[in-house]
Amino acid sequence: MKKSFVMIVLMAWIASGCITRNFDSNMDLGKDQLHEENYLEAHEAFESAYKEAQTTKAKELRDLSGFLANGMKKYDEQDFKSAQVEFKLASSYKAKSDEGKQLVLKGKDMISLLRTTSIELSEGSEAEGAAEPTTDLQGRNEPQAQDQPAEPEEDKEESEVNTLSKLQAEKLVRDYVDMENFSHLQIKYTHKDNKGDFIFQVFESDQGSKGSGHRATWGWYGVNTETKEVYEVMKEK
Repeated sequence: MKKSFVMIVLMAWIASGCITRNFDSNMDLGKDQLHEENYLEAHEAFESAYKEAQTTKAKELRDLSGFLANGMKKYDEQDFKSAQVEFKLASSYKAKSDEGKQLVLKGKDMISLLRTTSIELSEGSEAEGAAEPTTDLQGRNEPQAQDQPAEPEEDKEESEVNTLSKLQAEKLVRDYVDMENFSHLQIKYTHKDNKGDFIFQVFESDQGSKGSGHRATWGWYGVNTETKEVYEVMKEK
């Protein structure tokens, strides 16, 4: 009887140790994936960790990484309405851990990016609608103005090549700074300079700060709208 009791205790102790190791391993894997912004892989790791031990932190990171994974998928599919729902769930989450608070900030950043994308798409749709030619009853294209010559093909191609949206410029800066490998960095569009170039501020986020959430400016960057060249700006203009 005594030996049976000892064996039960020993087996329970071994099982507890295995659960702890599996939990810690999955939590570490999830955090590594968060650093790489691989939110789907992070969600799967935190889900496995939560199955091992249903802790508050595991649930928090599982939920937040899931919202961001779904939001990113919808964003890539250009289903911006569905993406916004997921990012709002992430941005309104009452996170307690440092990692969770970073994910909340990411959700807020993606909502801001969605607003910019919506504006760009709206402006593009209006421009396309204005440029559509009218047709006569026989389906032939008619010129919009009889006394205005058509734009030369060379000038038209050059105009299309030199068109750079603010969203595209932001993507160029993100790639230039390699922001995917620096999860603590945030980016913000500030203005156009007197040359018409887009100016962005890249800064480090601070969980404890209020208002802007800045801790320190990483750098100022300009994007030439014609050449698409990214360059560093010495100070804010």
